[in-house]
Amino acid sequence: MSSSGGSISSPNPDHGTSSLLMQQQREKMVGFLAMSLEAISQTKSLDEVENTALQLAEHATDPVEKTVLKDLVSRLAEFKEVIPSSLSTIETSRGVESSVDQVKKDMEARLLHRKRQLSSLEIEVSRLGEEDMKLEAEIQQLSARKAVIVDQRTLQEKELDKANQEAAKELEELMKQCDESRQAVENRMRAKERLAQSNTSWKLFKDNLGW
Repeated sequence: MSSSGGSISSPNPDHGTSSLLMQQQREKMVGFLAMSLEAISQTKSLDEVENTALQLAEHATDPVEKTVLKDLVSRLAEFKEVIPSSLSTIETSRGVESSVDQVKKDMEARLLHRKRQLSSLEIEVSRLGEEDMKLEAEIQQLSARKAVIVDQRTLQEKELDKANQEAAKELEELMKQCDESRQAVENRMRAKERLAQSNTSWKLFKDNLGW
């Protein structure tokens, strides 16, 4: 519409729509910044955070805000790798620790059984040895009996040796499981530390943006 005073310019609808979209993206980003990185990762929203930050950075007019958003976009690539990996390591470590605890209990029960078996075998070997020495004095009359006892003693010594070897292997396995448990704890602590460092960096972005 025109008048004697000249034409009146109409508002640009595209500009208004763009501003509204950016405001919506900004509000969405504020929501993300209020969340922890773990929560964002668990809801599989890291890509959405990256896209939102990228759009805000492209349309930001404040130089400081634009710089912070660009830095955030670059760091999100690291977050997308570190956060899921750290969460997975923590979860895996918990499972390993639980499994190792059960294995340790089972191994301790088996070792106790072996200890009793070894004690019984040692007593039997000792008894047969004493009987062998007594029979030595009666070698002429009891040579046949002596041979039987010697054979029995040899068999028991083999069983004792076998039991000792098995017990040594089981002890080695228990030590290995304990080492794995300690390693799992160390992995979990390192993962928690990386997660805490990432969250500290993440909070700095929120503080720097002032949202």
